[in-house]
Amino acid sequence: MQSYTRRQLKHDRFAEGAQGAVHWATENRSALIWTVGAVLVAAIIVTGLLTWNSRQTERGNIELSKALHTLNAPLRPAGSPADLASKNFTSTVERGKEAEKELKAVADQFPHTKPGKVAAYLAGTAAVDAGDNSAAEQQLKSVADSSDKNIAALAKLALANLYRSTNRAADAARIYKDLTDHPTDTVPKGEAQLQLAEMYEATDPKEAATLYQQIQKESPASMAGQIAASKLANAAK
Repeated sequence: MQSYTRRQLKHDRFAEGAQGAVHWATENRSALIWTVGAVLVAAIIVTGLLTWNSRQTERGNIELSKALHTLNAPLRPAGSPADLASKNFTSTVERGKEAEKELKAVADQFPHTKPGKVAAYLAGTAAVDAGDNSAAEQQLKSVADSSDKNIAALAKLALANLYRSTNRAADAARIYKDLTDHPTDTVPKGEAQLQLAEMYEATDPKEAATLYQQIQKESPASMAGQIAASKLANAAK
């Protein structure tokens, strides 16, 4: 009898709880419908964004490949007739200007996609080829602030190389050292150190040798390590 009473009490509590839940749901039906609706709308939006981003990325890749075709187009001798069957240019400056224009168009049209971000970086390097260092610096600085660390690192490296080629060694060194302290898949520590060491060869050979030794010690099997070893061997001759 006692056991039955306990079971009955449990059943009564469950029944009361269930009734309470039904009553609450009835009273708050509109709120429940709104909540479920909001979840469904959110899911639809996320799915839509993913689909949209996928399509944008696909389109961006197509447009980027066209711009890359221009960036890598062959050069023809000055004064020779243009080959109408394919893109070709008389100089790197001419090619750089056209490639920069096409790459910026891709970057502007697909800014939130990977190909769009790559195009933005390459537009900066194309501006260098075109001889427009001011535009190149502005473009590369913008990409260097990208949330995509790998593309940002490539832009920083290109920016440092631009500074190095325009006698701004202090600015170049600052960026190389930053890349050394914050390595990425696209710009490993050894690559940043290698660029810095090569810059120091003319102004501070001792520091260059120290960097080459460090690169060789830390990553002897890497390409940077092998280049460093070759540099040290040549210096010892």
